[in-house]
Amino acid sequence: MESDNEQTVDISQQRNLTVKQMAGYSSYTFFSMLGSITWFFRPMYYALIGMNMVLFSTALMIARITDLVVATMVGGIIEKVRLNLAGGGKYRPWLFIFMFVITFGIAITFTDFVPGNDLVHFIVVTVGALCVMVSMSFIGAVQFGLVPVMAGASAVDRTRLTIFNYRVTTVGTIFTSLTAAYLLTWVGNFFTPPMNYTVMSAGFAGFYILGAVILRQTAKPFDKPRDAAAIAAAPQVRVSDMVKAVTTNSQLLIYLVASMLSMIGMLISMNIVIYYWQIIIPYTHNIDPLLAFPAYYTIGQTVSTVGSFIFAMLAPVIGRRLGKVRAMWVGLLGASLASLGMFLFGAGSWVIFIGFNVLVMFAGALYTGYGVNYALDCGEYGLWKTGQDHRLVIMSMFNLPMKIAAIIGGTVMYALAAIGFDSLEVQAAAGSVPAFVTDSFVTSFMFLLVGIPAICNLLAVFLMRFAYKIKDEDAKMYAAENQRRKQEAEAAAAAAEGSAEPVPLS
Repeated sequence: MESDNEQTVDISQQRNLTVKQMAGYSSYTFFSMLGSITWFFRPMYYALIGMNMVLFSTALMIARITDLVVATMVGGIIEKVRLNLAGGGKYRPWLFIFMFVITFGIAITFTDFVPGNDLVHFIVVTVGALCVMVSMSFIGAVQFGLVPVMAGASAVDRTRLTIFNYRVTTVGTIFTSLTAAYLLTWVGNFFTPPMNYTVMSAGFAGFYILGAVILRQTAKPFDKPRDAAAIAAAPQVRVSDMVKAVTTNSQLLIYLVASMLSMIGMLISMNIVIYYWQIIIPYTHNIDPLLAFPAYYTIGQTVSTVGSFIFAMLAPVIGRRLGKVRAMWVGLLGASLASLGMFLFGAGSWVIFIGFNVLVMFAGALYTGYGVNYALDCGEYGLWKTGQDHRLVIMSMFNLPMKIAAIIGGTVMYALAAIGFDSLEVQAAAGSVPAFVTDSFVTSFMFLLVGIPAICNLLAVFLMRFAYKIKDEDAKMYAAENQRRKQEAEAAAAAAEGSAEPVPLS
């Protein structure tokens, strides 16, 4: 029994992955962010070519809902359909397929095939968004699945890999936020609008392929190809088993709900924060709206950008000391309290608003670096408990909270209208504060902007603190025990195969 415990400790604390391997794993993350550098300019582009914005929003909603359905099936599809394509392996063929699909989706999104035709625009937006979103769901599942493949049962390497990837994400965010508008303007020196969007998106879409090629090469020693006989002999996964693996895993469901609550609050805030700078600050500070936006807004963005980089370096170190579970509920609690401070004092002082926003970012950075490890722990728990390996199916649920939150968060525009916001009055005000902005409106707006996120994060705190039961020590034990069982099964199968000698004829 003592040797078993020692083996478990050794496995969970191994540091086998090199910096080069972690960088190769994170390469797709970085290059995909470069590839999507024009993606957030879609509303500007389609407004420029004259598409009806209601149709544009409807197309995106159709794509998001469809992608939500696909996202629930991605893990099962990868488990059930084994492709012997582009070098083989469990994950690499899917990466090969969807690196082209996502590139195609980006490229067509910014191409005006039939100028002035809203039906064609609607179809292009829907198809382009679907190509991108569905590709991201598959490629995301591939990246999640490669974590335990590359890191094995080592809790240390799993955390090192996801934190490294998180830091790369932050660097990519800084790069894109500081350069996107300038690059688009520079391309505009050679191609007039809207062709500058088309050229830039087509060129930058190629970064998806570059990142995928590097990731496929990095994964090659780990995600090894199998011959046809091995693929045929692989256990068949039933859809009912996969559904059961998710719906009966109480710890996974608790984590998903907590994550979804946090993301709903975040996306609600993201969808309307621009109006804080455009109409709230000019009203409460009695200043020219043209000064508040973009001048004060730019200051806030710069502080946030610098802060995000610092936090990406420092906060995960603190998070590692706290452990996965404690880091999450402590971070959620910190974000909730900071959002409460923004609600109470943020409308009266944009400086205080920025200060509390920095605290929200720091609190989130405490646990964001753990990434898919939360879902992976739930998968290891399920495998340990049932003996059925549905870890990829469970890990593919990691993106589900964000997709649901994106749909729910988009409904905040209806709430904004309900408290008196009128876009026509904003347009008519032409640089002045709209008439609907009153003290009562400001209070209601701040509740939507930061009050609801504070409540959502507080609810998530209670779930992770009191309902979620997988402690870090338990997760290490599950992973190590599952690894031991797998090795024993493989050794037994090899021994049985070796002992199956032909019986001589008498």
